[in-house]
Amino acid sequence: MSSLLRSLEKVMELGSQSTRMNRCLIERERRRHMKLLSFQLSSLLPPQPTKMSMPELVDQATAYVKELQQNLERYKQMKVEMKEKLGPDGSKRSRKISPVLNITDLGSHLEVNLITGLNNRFALSDFIAILHEGGAEIISATCQYTEDRAIYTIFSQAIYPRIGIATSSVHERLKSLIC
Repeated sequence: MSSLLRSLEKVMELGSQSTRMNRCLIERERRRHMKLLSFQLSSLLPPQPTKMSMPELVDQATAYVKELQQNLERYKQMKVEMKEKLGPDGSKRSRKISPVLNITDLGSHLEVNLITGLNNRFALSDFIAILHEGGAEIISATCQYTEDRAIYTIFSQAIYPRIGIATSSVHERLKSLIC
């Protein structure tokens, strides 16, 4: 009978050890999962200069989500305001601005400035092609948009400095392009 009791005690002892081992494995897996989740959360936040504790990380994430919600509301409001400025066809309501062309001859260099309303569309490549055909090589070309106008600036130099740029021809062709 005593051997039976000892065997039973061993089985009970092994059972409690396996239960304890199971709890340890479950806890280890839970900690690993929490570590993975905290890493994923920190990767979604803007970069931080120092490592944060879990409560700091959660506070930072909460503040960041609130900031994103405020930004979303602000952008929604901006979208509504922009839609109000658009006409029924989706084009921007703006006053008609007639194009202004200014060409400055700087010897072997030529600067072309064009200011137009947003309702006038010009391909910058057309301007560049006309300048190139007139003997100019483009150094820089920019296009800037403001609320109701577009400003094009092209700075060029003569491909062959001895020959120069046919400024009057370029001026006339550019004028005909915008009118």
